[in-house]
Amino acid sequence: MDDILLNIGGKEFYFDIDQLANQVQYDVDIKCEDKTEEIKTDESLASLKIDVTKYEMYRDLIGALLTYNDIVDDKMGMMALNQLPIPFKLSFNTLLVKGILKEL
Repeated sequence: MDDILLNIGGKEFYFDIDQLANQVQYDVDIKCEDKTEEIKTDESLASLKIDVTKYEMYRDLIGALLTYNDIVDDKMGMMALNQLPIPFKLSFNTLLVKGILKEL
């Protein structure tokens, strides 16, 4: 499998979809009579609750990585990566720090 993986700066990366799902999910709390009660649902009634702001931001960050179409000379290593546009660098760094983009 190593022969088909693409290098980015001499390393292989992938999107961790499970981590992405964990990052955009949230639990709902309801406040009533000055008490906070967490809603518990039956497994059959459970539904996915996502933070729309996080979802949209991560979608744009991933889109910035996937739609970049200039040719990068991977043999130049870090020199080539330093010449990438700021949106690509911010997207790459954010997804890497948040654990959504992981190194193999």
